Amino acid sequence: MRRLARIVFALFLTAPAVAAQKKAAALPFTTNSDGLVIVSVVLGGEIHADVALDTGAGVDALAPSIVEKLHGKPAGVFTGFRTGGERLDLPLFIIPELSIGPIVKKNALVSTWAVFDQLHFAGVISMNDFRQQALTFDFPNKQIVFETSRSLRARLKSGVPIPLKFDDERGIALDLFPEVLIGGQTAQCEMDTGTPDSAFNVRYMEPLGISKEGEGVTRQKPGAYRTTIPQIALAAAPGIRQVQPKVKFGDIIYDCVLGSHFWSGRSVTVDIPNQRLIVNTEGVPH
Repeated sequence: MRRLARIVFALFLTAPAVAAQKKAAALPFTTNSDGLVIVSVVLGGEIHADVALDTGAGVDALAPSIVEKLHGKPAGVFTGFRTGGERLDLPLFIIPELSIGPIVKKNALVSTWAVFDQLHFAGVISMNDFRQQALTFDFPNKQIVFETSRSLRARLKSGVPIPLKFDDERGIALDLFPEVLIGGQTAQCEMDTGTPDSAFNVRYMEPLGISKEGEGVTRQKPGAYRTTIPQIALAAAPGIRQVQPKVKFGDIIYDCVLGSHFWSGRSVTVDIPNQRLIVNTEGVPH
């Protein structure tokens, strides 16, 4: 009986820990002056670093000095393109481990970008790490929530599902595209928490009735303009919208880029396994 009592007591002590593992984990974030979502990660099990969690990054990229400290093993080169069309040839490396919240990736594939060392910035983490994990950008509470199947069902009950398309490049880079309404037309917008403002291809200026020389239009550089438009709305749920946003127009490689300001005041769940976003609209003015 005493042995049975000890077993029951041990189970009682361990129950809270087991229950906690079944709950959605949360990781706080901050935003910097550029509007980037900054989270803390552990690299190689030894280096603690603040990085940007950037849905538009495509691939993880770290400062070369960090990859060198981790004795990263060369793994080829990945060629990608920035939004403006500039080509980037990024060297790839395998680092021993990358941990963000409860997600731990062994032998993680990362790229490097020399600009990060020049800026004294650790790097960016992309959605490529979350192909099997739904997570929520909770902007009101400034936290990233790593969803469980149970918490995901709760998100779905209180939120609006939005179909999500992908640009998946050989399993190395992954970009997300919800569909939006702009000037009475639909457009596939890259979801990009790496930039505050949204941007549209210059061809959408005419459907919106915007003249490049018109009042309220600022020319930033040749072929690039900035102005205010009536609204941006999600095509699957037009009530989810941003009214009178300041946006950029330019010769970009996508229809548009949906910046982090669009999600201000909202919680948005990125559910890659089920190919959707879940947007909570409670308390958000339209």
